[in-house]
Amino acid sequence: MRRSLFWRTYSVLLAALLLTIALFTGVLTAARQQGMQESYEAEVRRQAREVADYMANLSELSYVQNSATMKYLIRNKIFQINQEYNADIWLVSYDSGTVQYLDSSWNTTRFIATDAVKEQLSIIQGGSEIRAEGLFPELESAGQIVTIGVPWLYDGQTVVGAVLLHIPTKQLSVSLSGVIWQILPWALLSLALGTILAFFLARSQIRPLKEMSGAVRDFSKGDLSRRVDVHCGGELEELADSINRMAEELSRLEDSRRSFVANVSHELRSPMTCMRGYVQAMLDGVIDEADRPRYLRIVLDETDRLTELVRDLLDLSRLESGKFPLTVAPFDANELMRRNLVNFEPRISEKNIDVCVDLSERPLAAMGDANRINQVVSNIIDNAVKFLPAEGGRLTVRTRGENGGVRFSILNNGPDIPEADLPYIFERFYKADKAHTSGQGTGLGLSICQRIIEQHGSKISVRSGFGETAFDFVLPLAETPEAPQE
Repeated sequence: MRRSLFWRTYSVLLAALLLTIALFTGVLTAARQQGMQESYEAEVRRQAREVADYMANLSELSYVQNSATMKYLIRNKIFQINQEYNADIWLVSYDSGTVQYLDSSWNTTRFIATDAVKEQLSIIQGGSEIRAEGLFPELESAGQIVTIGVPWLYDGQTVVGAVLLHIPTKQLSVSLSGVIWQILPWALLSLALGTILAFFLARSQIRPLKEMSGAVRDFSKGDLSRRVDVHCGGELEELADSINRMAEELSRLEDSRRSFVANVSHELRSPMTCMRGYVQAMLDGVIDEADRPRYLRIVLDETDRLTELVRDLLDLSRLESGKFPLTVAPFDANELMRRNLVNFEPRISEKNIDVCVDLSERPLAAMGDANRINQVVSNIIDNAVKFLPAEGGRLTVRTRGENGGVRFSILNNGPDIPEADLPYIFERFYKADKAHTSGQGTGLGLSICQRIIEQHGSKISVRSGFGETAFDFVLPLAETPEAPQE
């Protein structure tokens, strides 16, 4: 699969490279062909201008002995053009409706000019150059002819004639094959280099994926110690970091799960062993008849512990599966706090805990499932009472209306929870004694509380330090006249 991914990536890169080089080669070839063709035609036009310059010089030397030499030079130039470009040169003079010209053999020829020829000659006579195709059909026996015409002057000012250069169109055309063979070697070299670079690029992109794939495969085998070592930058490195964080979370979760299973096993085994021992002792007659009620009470207490543990496990399972329906309705937040303090009064009195009741002076009606919120408050107060010292303990319960909500706060001056443990105390499978629970409980209570509050669309926050631990959560304020916002 990894090999297939590499070759797919490599093939895509090669296809993109090949398409780019093909397009670039095509555009470059067309541009090169056009440029060469224009350059070639410009060269032909320059040859015509040279003949025109020779004719201008000949006009100035017409009464001098050196004119014969100039004529020789002109004829030689015309012959060279004919040989090199396969072009005919006409040296034209104007004569009332006829065209008189000297051909390559220096013979004078006259013929009646057509309207098209007269039009082009008049343009030249005005001092401009022309380029026309099919101007002289009688010359096109071997193919289409392009006529290039330039004026020749007398005294550098007066147009006295024209140089007409007749050249086959195919002579002006630059062969595509000739141009492409100039570019093709460079295109092939670029393709070869690009192929090599694409190979290394594809391999560099696949290497991080192979590393991550190997790590995930090890995770699936239970090796959560493996980490992805990728330093390529960008999204792939971010993905690798995310996988490493996931592995750390899974590793910690697995440790918590094992610890939880060990705790639950111990919590289940201890009361069951205790109950079995007492029941077996009573059956064997080891325990006196008068002592049996006391031991039966112990067995009943252990049964209650098992029932509570099983109930917490079931509640947590239902909460996490989303099968824990809520009955949301307005309820009195202050009354809920008072009822919980009344329920814990015996234990509070037993440990001589100082209770501070700081409830809102105004009635506060919160929106939520009163039974589930009562479970949350009861659990938090139970933990606070459980870990407060026997002397000097202080418990504070508080309600406040704020920003359209009701804030519930429960504070105690028990042992601080270490900062490293604070992010985890609400997680399932968290081993409770890491948060100074002295081995009591299974760590399910706070996890259940958090799930209940999350179902209400809120979250429990906790802070601990400087001798005080506080739990807070906020519920929506019920829109009733009896519960105005503070």
